[in-house]
Amino acid sequence: MKRTTIVAGLVLFITSSTLWADQAKETAILAPASLNDVWIMAPKQGMQEQFEAAVREHVKFRVKAGDSRAWQVYSATIGGKTPRYQLRYCCFNWDEQDSYAAEDLKRGYSVDWNANVNQYVDQYEHYLEIAEWDNSHWPEGMGQYMYYGVTTWELKRGVGSGPDEARKQISQIALTKGWADAGNRWLWHSRIGGTPTLMLIEPFKDYADMAPSQASLIDYLAKHMGSAEKAKA
Repeated sequence: MKRTTIVAGLVLFITSSTLWADQAKETAILAPASLNDVWIMAPKQGMQEQFEAAVREHVKFRVKAGDSRAWQVYSATIGGKTPRYQLRYCCFNWDEQDSYAAEDLKRGYSVDWNANVNQYVDQYEHYLEIAEWDNSHWPEGMGQYMYYGVTTWELKRGVGSGPDEARKQISQIALTKGWADAGNRWLWHSRIGGTPTLMLIEPFKDYADMAPSQASLIDYLAKHMGSAEKAKA
């Protein structure tokens, strides 16, 4: 099992991104829909400024065309994969991906991107991710934070349901026994496509908010599971 952690910041260089979201269809962060559309890309070496400028112009095009999705843009600020940018939309159901593909074809979002931005991109990744609301503590408005810590586990193939069941057990103890509060917030994501991947997302208002909590989750679990050994297992 491979584990990595990256802190991503909401990108502010794209000055039209707020307008893009404001003019697009509003989405409720606590909606029962759970799918996320995620694009991850790395600019070509030495072309980061050109990439950013091209994305600014593309955003203006989408606003004018009436994009129905309120995309958010993030870049990695701490971690081993910088500079990388992530374009993310949450949340929707499976059939809405079909209708958005038709919208893209009609309004030419991909055509404009390929004509004006693609030349500055070195690598793409595209995934769908599932937000697991039932095992998360993600109060309304969490999408307004400036930074997000993302811890990623790449799971071995064929491990079965053991890791998933353990994660659910830990989450339910945290949710029902008092750990979930204003100071402890998290969101589980699982990825569709590529290596089986699990992600834990934690929001931060600023760098000071990233300081570790004095209360350890493992100690909290030990208290409710009967021993530290059970919690660690």
